[in-house]
Amino acid sequence: MTVMTTRGAQRALVPLALAAALALTACGHNRTGDLEDKLLMDPFNDKPFVEDAVTFPAPPVDRDAIPFDVGGRTDSPLRFAIDPKSVSIGKDNVVRYTVLITSKTGARNVNYEGLRCDTGERRIYATLRNDTNQWIGNRAVDMNESANAETASLNAYKAAGDWQRVGNGGPTDYASTLMRSYFCDVRSVAGDGRASTLVRALRSDSAGRTFGP
Repeated sequence: MTVMTTRGAQRALVPLALAAALALTACGHNRTGDLEDKLLMDPFNDKPFVEDAVTFPAPPVDRDAIPFDVGGRTDSPLRFAIDPKSVSIGKDNVVRYTVLITSKTGARNVNYEGLRCDTGERRIYATLRNDTNQWIGNRAVDMNESANAETASLNAYKAAGDWQRVGNGGPTDYASTLMRSYFCDVRSVAGDGRASTLVRALRSDSAGRTFGP
């Protein structure tokens, strides 16, 4: 008959206690909705997006606008340009800008927009009324939805309170061109995080062309 000393009994209980502790820990990590579990499953889990307060910029001056080509076409029936003074990068990492769109027949639309590189989305904050040169908030002409600038100016108005996915490119998909060629680098803002760097990239591709008269 084997007699176990008090010290021996304590040593025998240590593995059992450790096993019990590990089992309890495992049970604790199986709780649904546990924050630590979410971080373990997705260590790159992003913080909730909080958008900066938005203030509309001054109306653009056509002669200062920087033209850019959309869809690799220089013969597009529409002309596109960015107001360099409007380009900004917020603390929320949203690139904001004023885009000018005109047709060969003189139809004109001007939007103030935001672009999220991390999600590939954009938002139209306001459109500029041609008759008063004043911004109209939360409703805007979405030129991506119509290839006809004349009809777009009449019937493409829509609520613009939500972020919308940027398209995959097309003859009027200017947001896709801005995201992929100038403002974003994969899921981050392009360059060194300064608006002036984004403007410089636009100027370098404009080859001295002007938008206004």
